[in-house]
Amino acid sequence: MADVVEGEPRNSQEWFGSYMDEDGIVTDVLKRVTADAEAVKRWTDTWSWKTPLWGRGFKLDRSAPDHAGCLMFAGMAIRNFYGLWHASNPHTAFGTDEDLEITGGIVTDPRHPDNVSGRIIDRVKAELQKLVPEAA
Repeated sequence: MADVVEGEPRNSQEWFGSYMDEDGIVTDVLKRVTADAEAVKRWTDTWSWKTPLWGRGFKLDRSAPDHAGCLMFAGMAIRNFYGLWHASNPHTAFGTDEDLEITGGIVTDPRHPDNVSGRIIDRVKAELQKLVPEAA
C-alpha cells in the first residue's frame, strides 16, 4: 500500500492502468454495467447499496434479498481500480500537504477520491435510471 501513497501504481490487475478524468470513468463504468443485465438490476436496486443488517447487535433483516449489500463497497472498488488514491493522479487530491477543502472536520473537497467516487456512482445511477426508467 505504501507504493500507492508514494504515487507508484501497483503492478497488478487491480488498477485500470491510466488516469481517466471523472467523465471518462463514468463512461467506462456505465459501459461495463450496461453490458451485463444482472449488473443493471443490481445498480438500480436500492438493496444492493445498503447492508442487510440493522440495529444494535447487527441483526439480519430477513426481508433483505440475497444480493443485499453487494455494492456497498463499489466506491472503494472504483477508487482502487481507477487509481484515484495514486499521488500521481492529476484528477484527485488528498493528504495534509495539499490545500484540501475541509468543512466541520469533513473533507468536502471535490477532488478527494472519496468524493470523486461518490459522484461517479451517483452519475452512473442517474444514467441507468434514464436507460431503465422502470427500475426507478
